[in-house]
Amino acid sequence: MNAADIAKIAGVSRSTVSRVVNNYGNVTEETRSKVLDIIKEYNYVPHASAQMLAGKKSKIMGLFIIDTKDEKEGNKMCTSSYFSPFTDAVIDAANKQRYNVLISMINEDNDYNNVKELFQNKTISAGIFIGAKNNEPAIKEIIEEGYKIAVIEQEVAGEQDPFSKCIVVNSDSFGGGYQATKYLIQLGHKNIAHLCGDMEQLTAISRIEGYKKALLDAGVSIKNNLIVKGDYTEESGYKAVKKLLLKEKLTAIFIANDSMSIGAMRAIEELGLKIPEDISVVGFDDIEVSRHLQPSLTTVRVPLFQMAFMAANNLIKANDENIDFYANYKIPVELIIRNSCKQMEV
Repeated sequence: MNAADIAKIAGVSRSTVSRVVNNYGNVTEETRSKVLDIIKEYNYVPHASAQMLAGKKSKIMGLFIIDTKDEKEGNKMCTSSYFSPFTDAVIDAANKQRYNVLISMINEDNDYNNVKELFQNKTISAGIFIGAKNNEPAIKEIIEEGYKIAVIEQEVAGEQDPFSKCIVVNSDSFGGGYQATKYLIQLGHKNIAHLCGDMEQLTAISRIEGYKKALLDAGVSIKNNLIVKGDYTEESGYKAVKKLLLKEKLTAIFIANDSMSIGAMRAIEELGLKIPEDISVVGFDDIEVSRHLQPSLTTVRVPLFQMAFMAANNLIKANDENIDFYANYKIPVELIIRNSCKQMEV
């Protein structure tokens, strides 16, 4: 008994059987119920599951990119210069070990149900999550069900935290925020603003903490009016910085990622100010375009390729050897000095 046989008995196409088996939404409830009844009656086991029951391990890894969504602009992050190199590195690492990668976007909470289905029906053997909210409950549930998981940028609260039972790969966002702010202080800046990212994500939380700690260590007071919120997109950087500069006097700004920095630089130019003559700018991530901006952007380099390889290779090892492997990595970052900052005159 195979999918073609089920399709023939049900009077539907083979692709419809596949959609029912994989729990896709584009099937009527009447057809879904009919196909499921026949599957149950004939004790049909889908191919991927049959392989697993026979002792064969799936060679497919899931890569789940948690995307943000805007009612006017649609998905914001799927074409991000941050996610693209990470995705390339995961595919490269997987291919070298004869694994395939299934890439999927998570745009809303209900999408996590589809992810669970991929694990439950054994379409995938392991999964990497990037872009998730800190302490995301849906990912915790998947971990607690015993599946092999790696999460990029996630806080681990302790031994009882479900995230302690998976592979966590973090960049040193706190250290990067500290380095960026300290560098501006060393250049003589005191009125230093910070444009933070999505405060539901660990990266944004850690970078603002690094910013504040650097100010405190230098004896510079933290001014809440110089801290503004963005969402990691270029447009949010443009709007936030333009509004900030119309109200506040400052000489430097540390921005939580390079995409927002690009928007901020556009806003600064529109206001008739020059970088770095009038205002110094430091970004974060060191995406490819940063070195080509005018002026080139001083930024904190995040080793995305290393993070991707670490997550993928450890997951593949755990799957191939059928072991439960847990780890919490923190990868160092590096301040890359270019031309967007100036020394203040004494």
